[in-house]
Amino acid sequence: MCGTRGRNEPFHLLMLRLIGVVATLLVLMSCRQAVPRTEVVSFKAERLKSTVMTKSFAVPVLMYHRIDNLSEKERQSPLMRDLTVSPKDFEDQVTFLIENGYQLLLASEVERAVMEGRELPAKAVCITMDDGYKDNFQQAFPILKKFQAPATIFLVTRNFGRPDRLSWEDVLQMRDESGFGYGSHTVNHYDLTTLSEQALDYELVESKQKIEFRLQDKVTSIAYPAGAYNETVKRRARSAGYLAGWKKGGGLVTPGEEMLMLPRVRVSGRTSLEDFKRKIRAS
Repeated sequence: MCGTRGRNEPFHLLMLRLIGVVATLLVLMSCRQAVPRTEVVSFKAERLKSTVMTKSFAVPVLMYHRIDNLSEKERQSPLMRDLTVSPKDFEDQVTFLIENGYQLLLASEVERAVMEGRELPAKAVCITMDDGYKDNFQQAFPILKKFQAPATIFLVTRNFGRPDRLSWEDVLQMRDESGFGYGSHTVNHYDLTTLSEQALDYELVESKQKIEFRLQDKVTSIAYPAGAYNETVKRRARSAGYLAGWKKGGGLVTPGEEMLMLPRVRVSGRTSLEDFKRKIRAS
């Protein structure tokens, strides 16, 4: 018996050593898996550190609505085809921006640069979305989160509670996980130029206060529904506490813009990648 035990001991030691080697390999593998995340963080920090800044900026502020695949019924509607960019096209567009060194900004960063004469990255783009469709959370958010890129959504407050629109939980998650920003798109999305002053004030003030209450943060910008504005709309928006007003069309944002008439570049369902590149490279 004693002789048998002596002959088996080297085998046991071999097994222990083998277990130790396997454990070491597992630790090394886990360390190797962690390296890419560290490299991504370091690369992002280095890229931001090396960004060329300028006071002579020209920033395309992109205006989207829906990011989704069209249903058969929606394909029959020219309006829905125009409003809706497919997730694939959207990802191709964001990928183009990232791969070509563009910094994605919040609308508030562009607003402050215009208002205070600040510098912005020489290659910068701002993504905005109007109306607060549910697909902004379901489709656009995962794409932007993958690239650690923010966007600004202009919210129609009456739409909360509708199944096809964002919930407050969606809004908070996008803000907390990817730094999304928000502005007002009024209460009911009416053409503001057609309203009495009393009704206009309600649309401007009520939406602003509701978003501020939910987010516990100041709301300083509004996107005019359908891009419609006039001198009365601008005056009442200023009285309601808005520092910036976004219209549609007008090209790129440059220093010296009128704060309540900031321009945006429309991206529609008909915008091909080549069209998109031309819109961006106009800067």
